[in-house]
Amino acid sequence: MTTHSQQTCSSGDDLNEVLNEQAVVTYLRNNPTFFSRQSEWLSDVRIPHQERGTVSLVDIQLERLRLRIAELEQQHARLLANATKSGELSVLFSNAQVQLLQCHNIYQVLTIIDALAAQLDLSVCLRLFDSEDEVLYLERRQFNDFYRSRLTQDRPYLGRLRRPEAELLYNHPPQLGSFIVLPLGRSAANGVLSFASADGGHFQPEMDTLFVEQLAITISYLIEHWQYTREVID
Repeated sequence: MTTHSQQTCSSGDDLNEVLNEQAVVTYLRNNPTFFSRQSEWLSDVRIPHQERGTVSLVDIQLERLRLRIAELEQQHARLLANATKSGELSVLFSNAQVQLLQCHNIYQVLTIIDALAAQLDLSVCLRLFDSEDEVLYLERRQFNDFYRSRLTQDRPYLGRLRRPEAELLYNHPPQLGSFIVLPLGRSAANGVLSFASADGGHFQPEMDTLFVEQLAITISYLIEHWQYTREVID
């Protein structure tokens, strides 16, 4: 039978053990150079390890260091890959911009953006509100509904579209795909430019849209220039 005094003694021992551990932790936190001053003793510290049995504190530190180095190498590889991809995109869009500035009609524009989309493994759609071409024409009222629901921030929309929304722009939109949609026009909307990917996660809201927005601005400028030229001639 355990007596009251034995229970009290056991509780006291547990309390002293906790207090001692807390004291050690506090001391080590307040003295971060302790191990450097006790380098000879440090190699004797042994710590239980689930997979390797008992190992030294130095081994644990080295293992953590190796893991950290591996993480940094992976981050570096991702940064290099992103930089390479960004550089490639910059070249593609820059070339397209130069070609667009030499266009004289909307059909030449279509040829250039079709080629750009093919290089990016995407589909592209360009629709205009005032076009007499049935393939290019888009009813302004239909786009206004889309604009109010998807472009409330006056920024490109990136992500998935409902089937009727996708079919508003594409004759055969990719199922479960993702889209980027940009209104064309500087002072007032005169059309819409969109790229689509069969990958539902390709276009994400947090993506950088600088290259595509610059492309849309150039096309908008060309359309407005041609409209102005026709009005002057008429």
